[in-house]
Amino acid sequence: MSRFRSLLLLPLLIGSAAAADVPHYAVRFDATTGQAAVRLCLAQAHDAVTFAADSAWAMRFVHDLRRDRDDELVADDGAWRAADWRAGECLAYRADLAAIAAAQRADVGWRLGEDLVTAPQLWLLRPDVPQDADAHLQLALPAGWAVSAPWHADAAADASGQSIQFTIPNTPPDWAAAVAIGRFAEERIELPGGALRLVVLHGVDAEQRAVLRDWLAHVARAVLAAYGRLPLADVQVLMIPLPGRGRAVLFGQSIRGQGNALELLVDPTRPAAEFADDWIAVHELSHLLHPYLGERGSWLAEGLATYYQNVLRGRAGLLRPTQAWDRLREGFAANTGRHYASTLAQAAAEMHRRHDYRRVYWSGAAYWLTVDRDLRRASTSLDRALARFRDCCLPARREWTPEEFVARLDALLGVSVVSARYREFAALRQFPDWENVYRDLGIRADAAGLRFDDAAPDAAVREAILPTRSAP
Repeated sequence: MSRFRSLLLLPLLIGSAAAADVPHYAVRFDATTGQAAVRLCLAQAHDAVTFAADSAWAMRFVHDLRRDRDDELVADDGAWRAADWRAGECLAYRADLAAIAAAQRADVGWRLGEDLVTAPQLWLLRPDVPQDADAHLQLALPAGWAVSAPWHADAAADASGQSIQFTIPNTPPDWAAAVAIGRFAEERIELPGGALRLVVLHGVDAEQRAVLRDWLAHVARAVLAAYGRLPLADVQVLMIPLPGRGRAVLFGQSIRGQGNALELLVDPTRPAAEFADDWIAVHELSHLLHPYLGERGSWLAEGLATYYQNVLRGRAGLLRPTQAWDRLREGFAANTGRHYASTLAQAAAEMHRRHDYRRVYWSGAAYWLTVDRDLRRASTSLDRALARFRDCCLPARREWTPEEFVARLDALLGVSVVSARYREFAALRQFPDWENVYRDLGIRADAAGLRFDDAAPDAAVREAILPTRSAP
């Protein structure tokens, strides 16, 4: 699952400010109260500035707002408006991070022991001044406390390391993010092309923590099987332990607000073998390969992650090739023969309302298999297209339309395959014909399992996608 917007959305209010400006935040966290003292400064003067939270609901977490001078602040519908803003003036307020964390909701916050996880868009008020640069933030923490954020750490401002300077990427205000503050240690998993910054939150002993760290380091290498390196240079990873839930990985999501991050809800009491068989982590890592494509493009995004969660695990040895091809086949077969009143594009746009996840995910996976087959017939590949997209266009700090994304992939390869197949699949009112693709690849199932035919027209394509000749 890929989540880029909070479930609590209101558009950012547009004020009358015209000059570009860069927000500067100074935040001091009080561990005793769970509160953050925030000071937000703007360098330029403005006729008026509106400071907005993510929603009117967020106003309950922000208190004691005041300007450097005693001029009035007008509160209205999740925002505060200040007239006649002077150059260099600051807004001071208090944010109740403990209350946000107490919500115990993935889109809002979590509390695990002393560790607090909060959605920063609920408490880092955003001014409506036009911005052509990233924001800056300096965070002061008590001794022994640490932070995990999607932001880019610039430097520790003092020898103790308790005051840290960050750059906050200028992403859309309604894209979700998570910031954790607590008594934890961040571990870097260095990989070609970048690093995962892992934090395992409170509730995990040393042995369990080692299992989780080793598991992530191992499965993260599966994404390297796409084109040899991480799609992004810096990714925050939060593991939220929920013991006693009966399944190794309960939920995962990729989020892009203020940077790039993965959240994984795990049961640390489960055996290591269950984590090794999990597909969710590789699915979420695969979302790093593409930009946010909006609700209309969710079948492309989720389909790519569903396709690659099997192919990349097969290439990396997390699945036997026979298993990988068979898990794709099982997903396709569960939907075969179905006809729908809506097109695939319409189903994707209404996926969360109609809960039509299976159709959207697996139709998308069939699309990418078909595209990969077509590209390899033309002596190129989906892997190559995505590698070139990484070089030109990631990280992506804006929404891409699905049409724009497929057109760029075509342009990067000098083909028209990706867009042509996009138009065909988007208009489908039945589940895609994957069986002919499997037949051409030389993959068939019988009572004894999968069989591979090396005389099939696209047997060489099959072997290029995921070799099977050495499979038992």
